[in-house]
Amino acid sequence: MRRALGAWCVATILALWVVGPGALVARGDDGPSRAFPADRPTRSVLRPTEIPELGPAATPRTSDKTVILLVSGIGSDASDGTFDPIIAALEKDPRYEIHRFGGNPEHPYDTRGSIDQSADQLIAEIRDLGKTHPKVDIIAHSMGGAVVDDAFRRGLSAQDKVETYIALAAPHDGSTEARMSSPFLIASGLIGMTPEFRAVTGGLAQDAGSRAARDLAVIKAGPPPAGVTRLDLRMATDVIVTAPDSWTPGVTSRTLLPSRPSSIEGHGGVTTDPHAIAMVTATIAHAQPPARGWRDTILEQAAGHLSTVVQLIAPVLYCGAILFGMGCAFSLWIKRRRRGFAASFR
Repeated sequence: MRRALGAWCVATILALWVVGPGALVARGDDGPSRAFPADRPTRSVLRPTEIPELGPAATPRTSDKTVILLVSGIGSDASDGTFDPIIAALEKDPRYEIHRFGGNPEHPYDTRGSIDQSADQLIAEIRDLGKTHPKVDIIAHSMGGAVVDDAFRRGLSAQDKVETYIALAAPHDGSTEARMSSPFLIASGLIGMTPEFRAVTGGLAQDAGSRAARDLAVIKAGPPPAGVTRLDLRMATDVIVTAPDSWTPGVTSRTLLPSRPSSIEGHGGVTTDPHAIAMVTATIAHAQPPARGWRDTILEQAAGHLSTVVQLIAPVLYCGAILFGMGCAFSLWIKRRRRGFAASFR
């Protein structure tokens, strides 16, 4: 029995790692945390120790560079490698100054907290950057896109020097996975099964049960910001954020086929795919999405068909993983209850 239960739990962890109730964290969503080498200039995040202390009379220095502000998803950290391939493509251009939302301690980003609060912090940081820089371009991944959307709903605009906004695999119209996971998370909490659920999912429930995930279950897409160039990019193989999740009316949207094996995991793969990165850099450089050629049109049509298949499969995978996880967590919960019952008679 113990061996069977152990094998069951291991299988569930592997399944939920890909599509289960915490998968919105997207293990492809956030790269591993790592420290920046000491001999390397800061690229994506200004750390407190790297920011020169200003005296009482000092004022921020102005710059003629365009700020590229990177906004990552749920469970991420400002020092992780989510945007490394994109940074590598952009940092060679001396016109850009790259910042990571959450890297400035004056504007913290709680990636598991309220999307509204994160949006307010994002607005404040962009307005501060607008005081010293000519324009700001935003690149968001996953839930980061929902935070940027909310920032525009809460008052951010082209008047704040925002010129371009590119969203990668973003759930603009909410997350199907978050909506399907929420009832089970509530039920597990009501019967006191949350510890077992977290044990089975390897701790992923910390993200699935967070305030951010609850917000993702209910948000809806709004109109695109006036005067801001907008582009949505996603991979056809993304099972975390499906085509309906990423839909926004009136926005230029491209669905791409993976161009390398590492991009097949579509949710995190969109930040590493060479074709996607090329479209990001071209849109930033020209303040408009690149024109489609005949080859692009054919590939995007094929990607659309594949995306439709993935869209149909994804809910089945969610349900299977959730039910499997529920069974494992319930078995552990029963075992714990039996131990407690037996201990009461000793």
